[in-house]
Amino acid sequence: MYELEKEKYLGSTKNIFNTHHGISVVETEYQNKVYEGWHSHNNAHITLFLKGGTTEKRKNSSETVGSGSLLFYHSDELHLNQDTLFPSRNINIEIEDGLLKELQINEALIEKSIQNSAFTKFLILKIFKETQTPDTFSNDTIKMLFSQLAATNNYLERYEKSPFWVKSLNELLNDCWNENPNLQDLAKVLNVNPITISKHFPKYFGCTLGEYMRRIKINRSLSLIQSTQSNLTEISFQCGFADQSHFIRTFKNQTGFLPKQFQKL
Repeated sequence: MYELEKEKYLGSTKNIFNTHHGISVVETEYQNKVYEGWHSHNNAHITLFLKGGTTEKRKNSSETVGSGSLLFYHSDELHLNQDTLFPSRNINIEIEDGLLKELQINEALIEKSIQNSAFTKFLILKIFKETQTPDTFSNDTIKMLFSQLAATNNYLERYEKSPFWVKSLNELLNDCWNENPNLQDLAKVLNVNPITISKHFPKYFGCTLGEYMRRIKINRSLSLIQSTQSNLTEISFQCGFADQSHFIRTFKNQTGFLPKQFQKL
């Protein structure tokens, strides 16, 4: 078994940003085959796959992940990676135990928060963006962005205990992610009063219907931008945006990056 210390990863480290608040942002690249045996990391971390992918194995599971995927690793959790695609590039948000205690959260809560994957991806990208041109506010900004992960659990807990139509609505919205359904149509399909959806949607999803749909669309666009040869105009239409300028504005608002900046990561 191979144990990796703070800010150490199997790939080549491209950039490290340490906030001195107990958060490290580490960008790693995989250009060639690396160690494929069981290993662990001293600190818990979240990994966002920007490019490439790998087959990730844990004690009782195996998962193939690619561009746009999100994984959480507990501190000292054994795992291994095989069949890595080259080149691959990851953003790792590493969290020290002292920060978790300060924020009164634990690893299980962070692991649960990534179920809200689109929101978590966008937070990671905003954190990463902050490290690109840091200033005197960056350390505190990154800490504040990270602390928002804990807030998502309130919505997840409500969602888990929600009425039957809420989960059906979520499945429906994700199925028609590249369309623009209106409240009346959704209510008709679900056989629910549109006022009921309008009134309770923010309680279970943490945002408005429009915000949630834009979040789904931009989430889908991440892998399209990194893994296809389509231009931004084509991608914006594939994702159901009326025009490219709306897509660009929404992408910047959600991730902190312009689409072309993200494409070059």
